[in-house]
Amino acid sequence: MNSTLLEILFYTFGGFILVNFSLIIFQLFSLHPYSKPTIPIIIQSLMIFISAMIVSSLNDDVETIVDAIRFSLVEGMLGLLVIIPLLYILMIYFLFRASFRKRPFDDLLDATE
Repeated sequence: MNSTLLEILFYTFGGFILVNFSLIIFQLFSLHPYSKPTIPIIIQSLMIFISAMIVSSLNDDVETIVDAIRFSLVEGMLGLLVIIPLLYILMIYFLFRASFRKRPFDDLLDATE
């Protein structure tokens, strides 16, 4: 498989595992009497396990599932660090676009009583 495609795949699986870990932590810390987080936590844990198995099968350097999860989390963080400057540029573009546009005329604001 192409190394660039494989790296993008590792970034994607790492981000997926990172998001699932974040959701599990969110569900555990937002418990209240009416929440039933057992099924979502089980499904998210299963998704983490499946993603780690896929990463383990694609990467020959990883021997155990724990190493695959650690590798995926590191790759997910690196993927976020790669994407963040692009998000900043996009945010600056939209802020400039919003600050230079002319606001439409509003009759209600101009009306005097």
